[in-house]
Amino acid sequence: MSARQAGYTLLEMLVALVVFGLVMAGVAQTMRFGLAAFTASGSRGVAPENLASLDHALTRMIGSALPESLHGEPGGLFFTSHLPPGAGIGQGLADAAIRLNPGGVLVLLYRPHPPGIPLGAPPPTQTEPLAEGVTAFAISYFGPRNRQAPAWSDRWLEEGPPALVRLHMRLGNRDWPDLVIAVDPQGG
Repeated sequence: MSARQAGYTLLEMLVALVVFGLVMAGVAQTMRFGLAAFTASGSRGVAPENLASLDHALTRMIGSALPESLHGEPGGLFFTSHLPPGAGIGQGLADAAIRLNPGGVLVLLYRPHPPGIPLGAPPPTQTEPLAEGVTAFAISYFGPRNRQAPAWSDRWLEEGPPALVRLHMRLGNRDWPDLVIAVDPQGG
């Protein structure tokens, strides 16, 4: 082999560097566009994968609520249940409420449920945003009322729990599929 065939010429190296630079510029523009699209989508509400997590968390919390604690109206639900581990309550019970705040933010309000007779001031209520960009939110309840046949109602003030709780939410101009939760009559 001669010395000329052993390596690349300066011209070949420059051409390779220019091609590599053009490819990297294209990748950088693609990443910038993707990041801008991701940032813009974050201000419009909840991503679909987060809706699945929200469905799961709400189903678990509401489905396992203590039967005598569940009361509700069209725009808010109040209950005592175990919250997901990320809430910082630990394994204990929490008094919780779900409602739509002004500005279109669906929130979970909660604080530890006092064991026994409370002897002091209750701990401060924590607020956890569940979804942003909510333009409509309604809750309805299915169960027997006043010893009549079960039916859907926009309020639940009965002694026992309803059989089902239905959450309807609109994100921007899109309806989120109704979430229908079966409530455990024994509590969770």
